[in-house]
Amino acid sequence: MEDEKKIIEDIINQRRLPYSIQIVKVEGDNYTITNNFGSTIVYIKKGENYFLEEELK
Repeated sequence: MEDEKKIIEDIINQRRLPYSIQIVKVEGDNYTITNNFGSTIVYIKKGENYFLEEELK
């Protein structure tokens, strides 16, 4: 749970998100999250940074 809070804080700070998020699923370095608007987004961690799945295609 503590790790999840740190991951959420890292994503919010790095991506400068103005809304809250919640982790739904973790698969390796892929993090599926939902935001408070109900959208589901996948972030991929590369090094110390988080990228949208679409940014890496």
